Formats: sequence, C-alpha cells, structure tokens
Amino acid sequence: MIGIYVRVSTEEQNVKQQLTYLKEYCLSKRWNYRSYIDNGVSGEISDRPSWLQLLKDVDSGKVDTILVSKYDRITRDLEYAIEWLKWVESSSVKLISLYDGEFLGSPDDIFTFKLKCLLSEYELNQLRWRSRIGIERAKKEGKYKGRPKGSKNIKK
Repeated sequence: MIGIYVRVSTEEQNVKQQLTYLKEYCLSKRWNYRSYIDNGVSGEISDRPSWLQLLKDVDSGKVDTILVSKYDRITRDLEYAIEWLKWVESSSVKLISLYDGEFLGSPDDIFTFKLKCLLSEYELNQLRWRSRIGIERAKKEGKYKGRPKGSKNIKK
C-alpha cells in the first residue's frame, strides 16, 4: 500500500494540487493508496498528526511506500531529516518523491535528501528574517502590516 503524504504550511494554501497529481500517479501505476493530509502545519514541526499516523502505518505494515511531491513535504528541519533517515534505514519503507526521484539509500540519495532539507530550512529562515525586517521597517514608518498607525480594521 502506498501512503500519499501531502502538507501545506498555512490554511490559505491548498493541498488539492499535490493530492491530485500524486493520486493520478498512483492510478497510472495501478497502485492502491491511502492519503495522509496535514493542512496548515509547518514542515519544521515533526509531530504533525497525519504524518505520525503514516509512520505508525508503516511500522505496522499497512504502508510499504511513502509518496510525496517533494522532499520538503517531509521536513524543513535538517536535524529531523537526519533522525528520519535513520528510521528509514531501520524500516523497509520505500520513499518516492515525484520531483526528487526514488530514494534508494545510496550515498548520493542520502546527500541529496539532507541537502534539500537543509535548503528548505534555509529558505524558511530567510522568509522569517525578511518578514521581521519588513515589520521593523513598517513600525519605524508608523505602519504595521501595511496599515497606518491608529487606523481601524473595519469589517464589511
């Protein structure tokens, strides 16, 4: 059984695109699958509800392959990535990323997985840093999140 895992970080984002093409991939291969969806949960958090259920289902033998769109759906935290790879090595689970390819456990695969997780973590930190700088600038200009100081947020 294939465990399709999809994740988006915010409620404003939509898992539908990831889920659609992962399901289509499974159908093209005639694979049975089950979907695991974490909506609005950051990839830097390792204890996401559907992610943990997927790992339990791998441990119990219900799922033998994890299918993701990209490695950064698994994690955006290098420390967790290293721990997770140890778990992968101790289990018989297969990992397939439509973007990154099939993970076979070769030195190149391990390097690529860790590097992509590191780059994802870096990207996340860059976004936070830029947001912080932007907020600080907006505060100095008397604005916060684009609203002038003292203005009311009127709901219609």
